[in-house]
Amino acid sequence: MNEPHGLLLQPIRPLLHLGRAALHFVFPPACPLCQADVDHSEVQPVSARLCGKCLSEVSKPRGNRCRRCGLPVGPYVRSDEGCPKCRSHKFRFQQVIRFGLYDDALRQACIRAKATTQFPLAAALANLLWLSEQLDLQAANVDVIAPVPCHWTRRVMRPHHAAETISRVLAKRLKKPLHRSLLCKKRLTTDQSDLPAAQRRLNLKDAFAVPWHSRSPTGKTVLLVDDILTTGTTANECTRTLLNAGAKQVIVAVISVVP
Repeated sequence: MNEPHGLLLQPIRPLLHLGRAALHFVFPPACPLCQADVDHSEVQPVSARLCGKCLSEVSKPRGNRCRRCGLPVGPYVRSDEGCPKCRSHKFRFQQVIRFGLYDDALRQACIRAKATTQFPLAAALANLLWLSEQLDLQAANVDVIAPVPCHWTRRVMRPHHAAETISRVLAKRLKKPLHRSLLCKKRLTTDQSDLPAAQRRLNLKDAFAVPWHSRSPTGKTVLLVDDILTTGTTANECTRTLLNAGAKQVIVAVISVVP
């Protein structure tokens, strides 16, 4: 019964090998972080993998973390309503799902993943987030995935947007729709990293919107994706905008959280 199927595949196999060879030429099977050779069984620009050395450097023991903000907590701390570090913050999002902390090798990887040509690295980090936090991501039972947007002027200057690349990988893994334009940033703001924590909320006040032509988030659980969570101000403002537009709740997923 399988023989005809095998016969049909025979003329296709050379084309598959040719296509894979062409893809290897454009996207060499190398670690996107250190460029060492990596044995990919199937190399695609959205499924790049780190080499063993880089993987061991960016990965640390999972440890206990606050469900609400993603920061490390002690083994006996209940954090469903937040930990001592975030309990005083009025976060509107329900949960933070993250891969690691923004320090050492992971910090350098996140910084490099922002560069224009580094979408394979951003995708590789997204895969690590999925492999590490698959159970939590699935348990969140989200309806739609949306990246934290950047202003259109910055998108013109830097076509690669790390949050969008990470969103694309997670949408593929979760088999959920990716709505790139669910949110837009309607006002150009000062980079948050250049501001003290007290000014960050004012800097982003009313900076985000759900465009009139976008699909409605009404009644949906949204997975809001970014590369780094610093103070939570950006994610909080995006969440406020989504909730005001009718979203049921917002879960935040990031590669790293700043300790």
